[in-house]
Amino acid sequence: MEPDCTVPGYPDIFVVGDLMSLDHLPGVAEVAMQSGVHCARTIGRRLKDNRVPRPFVYRDLGTMAAISRFRAVAKVGPLKVGGLIGWLLWLVVHVTFLTGFKNRFGALARWVVSFVGRGRYERALTGRWIAGNDPSAEPV
Repeated sequence: MEPDCTVPGYPDIFVVGDLMSLDHLPGVAEVAMQSGVHCARTIGRRLKDNRVPRPFVYRDLGTMAAISRFRAVAKVGPLKVGGLIGWLLWLVVHVTFLTGFKNRFGALARWVVSFVGRGRYERALTGRWIAGNDPSAEPV
């Protein structure tokens, strides 16, 4: 992969997100979002007859992970937090990056049910679900 997120020998094909392999960048959403913006700006510059390639530069904005109910860890620059404060920071960041009021409100409503009411809309799929079998049936 070229430094500008293009495929070698094919300057009109871009690779972003989990499919890209550039400078050992992690396979996280932030890399995908930043590389997507980089490619969109490159295409915009090309449409204005500026074909000078610019390398993709990843800016590490920090790392966050939800661990359990009301517990998360976050590292943003030198700041490292965990527990409830880390979870609140995780929640704010994730809701902020959703587009539109309806999406934000819907996500918050589902999370309230999931985290406070202990009900879960989101479930992990098992082999029985994927195979199309009755999930209430006894395991074979």
